[in-house]
Amino acid sequence: MMRRKIPNARHIGILLCLFALGGCANSMPFFSEMIPDEAPSTTGSLFSPSATLSNELTAADWDKANAALDTALKPDNISLPVQWENRATAARGNFRPLGVAFVKEGDLCREFASQITIENVARPSMQAMACRNGASDWRISDVKRLTRQG
Repeated sequence: MMRRKIPNARHIGILLCLFALGGCANSMPFFSEMIPDEAPSTTGSLFSPSATLSNELTAADWDKANAALDTALKPDNISLPVQWENRATAARGNFRPLGVAFVKEGDLCREFASQITIENVARPSMQAMACRNGASDWRISDVKRLTRQG
């Protein structure tokens, strides 16, 4: 009967280290997504949306606006604007869906227009797109000033 030679503990340790370090050469997207490119300006159910729409919105303003945005972006909302207001800071606004909801890379997406007024001064209207996967939070992107035609 032949006996197989078992590698010693040192060789096994080296192989385990090499195997573990081999993973460092690969990107782990779930870790990189946890570290944002820039720090969020507010904490809320959406990642830094107030900064994308107006850098003047407070976290309390966004708490009021968030529910309105969620209602406005629902696929069954044809095009009705949804109002919000924070009387404590004199901020208010509305979100109006543009077009119909669509699927992009497996996420539900919808374009919308945003009008924000702070202390009775209207800020420029903005147009953006928001997407979410399932019941996750809306991610706002492609923000630009809304240009009126005509």
